[in-house]
Parts: sequence; structure tokens; C-alpha cells
Amino acid sequence: MARSGALILLVLVVAVADPAAASGVLAGSWGNDVGCAGVKAGYQDSDAYVVLTAEGIETYGSGCRFARQLTPVPGVQSLTSTCSAEGEPGTTIETVVVTNRGEDGFFVTIPGLEEMGPLQSCS
Repeated sequence: MARSGALILLVLVVAVADPAAASGVLAGSWGNDVGCAGVKAGYQDSDAYVVLTAEGIETYGSGCRFARQLTPVPGVQSLTSTCSAEGEPGTTIETVVVTNRGEDGFFVTIPGLEEMGPLQSCS
């Protein structure tokens, strides 16, 4: 019985210490109007395409894969990411900043680029 109590205590400590870990990962695709239309159509057809998932962010000619999955918690998450761009050799490691502003959607900042958003649920 003591072992069960210790396990429950450990789960509670993890949940309090890292609320993002307790809340799960971001579900579905989030994008601008063009991005969500592309998700539904199954292809990209515009330079304005932007789609965010738990695994990364994708634009018409570039994308970043997060080292850890994005969670739906409110506020700011800084994610180490491997990024690539069309016409550029290789990949770069960047810190991508994703801000969850609740009903206002997600906003994403990649170094050297303008903030992207608002990104709303594509469902």
C-alpha cells in the first residue's frame, strides 16, 4: 500500500513541477485561413500557407520540427527546433517561440522572421 501512495505522490509532483507534461500535447492542426484550407485539400498552393502541429510548424517553403511536442498550455513555450528552408542547404537549429493566447489563437516567432499568427484550429 505504501508503494501505491508513493507512486501517486510521484505523479502529483511531476504534474505540479511540469504542468506542460501533465496537460498532454496539442491536438490537430492549427493554421491561418490558407493553411487550414491546405490541410483540408491535402496540399499547399499559396505562399501564405502556415500550419502548426504538436510536432512543428510548416510554411509554404520552410518548416521546423520541434525537439519536444508542443502542449496546449496558455502562455509562451520556447522549443528547440530543426529548421529547413527551400533553396537553402542543410538544416539549422533554432529556438522557436510559440505563444498560446487562448481564444486569440497561437502565434509563432522564428528568429529572423516576422511573427506568424493568429493560428486557429483547422477542425
